[in-house]
Amino acid sequence: MKKILLLFIPVLLSLPAFSQKAAKQPVQKSALEYFQSGNKKFNAGKYAEAIKDYNEVLKQEPEHVVTVTNRGIAKDRILDYRGAIEDFNKALELDPKHVEAWTSRGLSKYNLQDYQGALKDFNNAVVLEQREAKIYNNRGLARYALKDYRSALIDYGRAITLNPKYGEAYYNRAAPKYNTGDKEGACADWVKASKLGVKEADMYLKEYCN
Repeated sequence: MKKILLLFIPVLLSLPAFSQKAAKQPVQKSALEYFQSGNKKFNAGKYAEAIKDYNEVLKQEPEHVVTVTNRGIAKDRILDYRGAIEDFNKALELDPKHVEAWTSRGLSKYNLQDYQGALKDFNNAVVLEQREAKIYNNRGLARYALKDYRSALIDYGRAITLNPKYGEAYYNRAAPKYNTGDKEGACADWVKASKLGVKEADMYLKEYCN
């Protein structure tokens, strides 16, 4: 069986608080305006342009943890994983309890195939936030990569319990099920994922479940 592609979706942060000083720049755009522009460009897939706007925010608000985190997520999207990790490191220096920075740094480490490092970051995120489905899904990715299929199944199950419509978690859970001999369970998860809009599941249903 060929390697199963797993899925994760980073989440962009919004609605930050900016200082009144930064919000009243007389000539240039305010930090908030740059931030909103950066998010708009990010959502349009213009990640390099979004980074430029986040840079402008940080010129005015150098310790704005949400912007630092979002810039890291944008860097991850253009495959600058090490640059992303530098931003997440800075975000965590500013706020050690910033859950999104822990989660996002874990994903960048995962992309660099540092699965143990990713697992540690996801563990820290879980300690801070036990009811966020995507954290369990992402920790499942790291555990699956480390061939800890039993723990990966538990994490995907927790993600689904928290969000029964989490298509990516169903899709991801199918991989350890299939690899531990539970073909029926894997196919059921791919069916559920497909119904929830995960198109990648259709390929595996066609190849392994007919």
